[in-house]
Amino acid sequence: METQQPIPDSLITRVVERVTGEVRSGLLRSTERLPSEREYASLLKVSRNTVTAAYSELEQQGIIRRFRGKGAFVCALPAASESFSWSGKVSSMANSLDEPVLELLARRLGTTNVLYPLSAGTPSLEIFPTDVYRASVERVMRESLPSALAVAHTEGQWKLREAVASWCGVEPQHVMITAGAQESIDLLARCLIEPGDYVVVDSPTYPGAIQSFRSAGARLLPWGTDWSLSQLEELLLRFRPKFLFTMPTFQNPTGRVMSLKTRVGLLELANRYRVPVLEDDVYGRTYFGAHRMPECLYKLDKHSQVISLSTFSKMFAPGLRIGWLVAPQYMVKQLSLIKMRSNLFTGGLNQLVLAELLRSGDMDRHLAVLRHHHAELCAAAVEALQPAVDAGLIRCRVPTGGLYLWCKLLHPVDPDEFFALLESHGLHVAPGIAFEPERNAGKASQHFRLCFTAASRSLVAKGVELLTRLLGEQRALAKSAQDGSIS
Repeated sequence: METQQPIPDSLITRVVERVTGEVRSGLLRSTERLPSEREYASLLKVSRNTVTAAYSELEQQGIIRRFRGKGAFVCALPAASESFSWSGKVSSMANSLDEPVLELLARRLGTTNVLYPLSAGTPSLEIFPTDVYRASVERVMRESLPSALAVAHTEGQWKLREAVASWCGVEPQHVMITAGAQESIDLLARCLIEPGDYVVVDSPTYPGAIQSFRSAGARLLPWGTDWSLSQLEELLLRFRPKFLFTMPTFQNPTGRVMSLKTRVGLLELANRYRVPVLEDDVYGRTYFGAHRMPECLYKLDKHSQVISLSTFSKMFAPGLRIGWLVAPQYMVKQLSLIKMRSNLFTGGLNQLVLAELLRSGDMDRHLAVLRHHHAELCAAAVEALQPAVDAGLIRCRVPTGGLYLWCKLLHPVDPDEFFALLESHGLHVAPGIAFEPERNAGKASQHFRLCFTAASRSLVAKGVELLTRLLGEQRALAKSAQDGSIS
């Protein structure tokens, strides 16, 4: 019986050095697919077993990553100051989370040197009630230490659960405190989704939900924000989704509001097909003037099929990182068990401060002022956009609440190039592609989201005026180029 001869280390080293050299010189770039083992063996005139052994060594070093049925790919190289490549060590699941548009938006959240930061979803902090907040902090420090700084229940500080429950008209045992709405969404994704499950989502919708659901293995079913009940029933019949995720009040990014009739119809379909509903209600209290909204889905629900989530990030201050969800007690228990794996409890001091603000009525008084201020900011942004609308450069949906204008470019322009142009002038908006559950390869979105509450009134107006001017210049350039090609 013939035994297989061992592969000389020098041959393996030769292949390893060849690939490493091409990666470091830039001939092979990050995420690029390597030739197959058979192709590389033929190119280097070595056996396929030699290339297999070399690829194993390269993967061990973190230089490449192999995926069953797909081949080997170049990993991101370490920084110049680092000698070890972590990119080849992360799990397949972590690799699947790569989301360049969302990552860009996240990086912009903490940016302070941008002239016109109109991409972040944040309430106006110009009128934050500093004195009221400071007084609440001092009261909690005086009356509730050391419990405010001690270990607490995963479900949240009972005083805040009681205060939120009273504010929302529910029972405290149905309330769970989270580190913002994003943690609520991520917990629900990890709790409910099995890989391969279908999930119905608004289209367009919040990018953080898209990423959380995809990372849990869900296949997303877009439901247009005209919220057609016939389309929804077709999706429920055909795909039997695990749940429906919707934002019926001042929807992000469109600003639309679902009618009461549609809300009732949605819940009737959910009950008929036994499909849970996750309601993202983070903007429900941000209406302008007397534009009160229809009742939230959770309050309309008669069959315990709705879980509703919200946060103080969109109505008070995002840096506090306090949100909540309202759910049946069984789900509160399940979600708290999942939360324990990464976050035993949410910070107690801010929870007790917010409980104090809710109980005293200070939160409601602040919201009344905030809604009026936001309405003024929205009016300023719409006024500054009007010349572009009149010129047929842009179409914009004017909301009656929320934080955003949802805009569409109407003249031929490459969106990616245009957004890069805006950024070069210090103006950040959120590109529409970030909000699309299904992205068509090679097709960029003509939409973008503008947050009119993220800066002062004068900065919002100046930023929108700059956007209008650049749009006009882009159209003039396009027309000039077209006229030149015709002549």
